[in-house]
Amino acid sequence: MSKERDIEELLKNIQEGLKKYTIKELNAAIVEFFNRKDDKTQEVNYILEIVSNEYQITPRVLKKKGARGDLSDAKQLAYCLLHFNLGLSTRYISEKVFQSNWHSPVHKAVLRYKTANPNLKPDREFIEKYNQLSQKFIENFATQNNKTIVSNETV
Repeated sequence: MSKERDIEELLKNIQEGLKKYTIKELNAAIVEFFNRKDDKTQEVNYILEIVSNEYQITPRVLKKKGARGDLSDAKQLAYCLLHFNLGLSTRYISEKVFQSNWHSPVHKAVLRYKTANPNLKPDREFIEKYNQLSQKFIENFATQNNKTIVSNETV
């Protein structure tokens, strides 16, 4: 019975929201709510930094639209690291991290990783860089979490 009341309350809230906001505004708020697992700004920035360092560019250049060649690979690598290592949705990555309304490049990067053929040199290099940077990311935040735990224990 309580689930029915919860659903009824949700529908009432949506009805009230529709009186004040457009459907598009409500949709954006709901999507943002579901995508916001917790603040991962530090992790996102670190991933952008390590990818930028790997390709010897700045994070600002990495976030630019219209990438070609190595810059395209760098963006795809960043998309995959953000998606697989942080669990961010492709929509969130596209809209919030790269400020783009186009989600397909993120989807294509994820698909590229999932269907990569290790016998092909470009795919093999992409997988190797992904694994290398993924390991670097994991080690950095494991070390950081250990420091936090130790400092909390000494307090």
